[in-house]
Amino acid sequence: MTTNAGPSLRRQFAIQRRVIWAMVMRETITMYGREGLGVLWIVAEPAMFVLGVMVLFSFMEANYVNNISPAEYLAVSYPTLLFWRNGTSKTTKAIDVNRALLHHQPIRPIDVVYARIILTFASGAAAFFVLYPVFTFLGITRLPYDWFDFAMGYLLVIWFSFAFVMIMSSLSELSESIERTSHIILYLMLPVTGVFFPLYVVPQPYREWLMYFPLIDAVEFFHAGYFGPRMPTYYNLGYTVVVLIGMTLFGYALAELAIKRVKIMGGA
Repeated sequence: MTTNAGPSLRRQFAIQRRVIWAMVMRETITMYGREGLGVLWIVAEPAMFVLGVMVLFSFMEANYVNNISPAEYLAVSYPTLLFWRNGTSKTTKAIDVNRALLHHQPIRPIDVVYARIILTFASGAAAFFVLYPVFTFLGITRLPYDWFDFAMGYLLVIWFSFAFVMIMSSLSELSESIERTSHIILYLMLPVTGVFFPLYVVPQPYREWLMYFPLIDAVEFFHAGYFGPRMPTYYNLGYTVVVLIGMTLFGYALAELAIKRVKIMGGA
């Protein structure tokens, strides 16, 4: 008597982990190449964005409370948009353009998306964790007022970014219109992300309306961890977590539809 049992769940997880890691390495070489700075562009590219924006806005008159300068505010806030903005840009139509890879059995369509998300999120996080200690050493930023809230706020931003990128990536596979308008959507989001101005400067009732957007709640919580009592912050954590759970489930449901469409089109 023979058995035809497949690999255990643990072994399947190990296989997919190796597949995703191999794809991350492949995407790293594809995006950043081997010449010049090579893989160091993973940090250098987003870091240049952060520094460029800080320099531009440093010419503004400081008008935040408690002498918080635009440079300090942006050094903390601007890196948060690297996750959802760069993640969306890098994963749009990712499955479709990598369709040839799907003929290799171990590679699942969702692995292509995971690999690009991991790479872009690692790039954004690396830029922040390299620049932040330097800014603190130079006196531009300070140590967080509350390390736990600081870390949890950062993780909430990453969670929002993951769910948002999954939704946008899947929609781009289902509709060509999303692929062509995604950059417009990302730019239109900028004023309502809490990156360029804190929520306390927004008058009511608009402030309350903005708090229905989970990203600005997450950024405000992140601000609360960093600035503490130096800056008034507004957020609703319970609401934000519930919405993020819904967004994550919606993102996976859309990803299933997108993968089925790719298979119907003959991709796998």
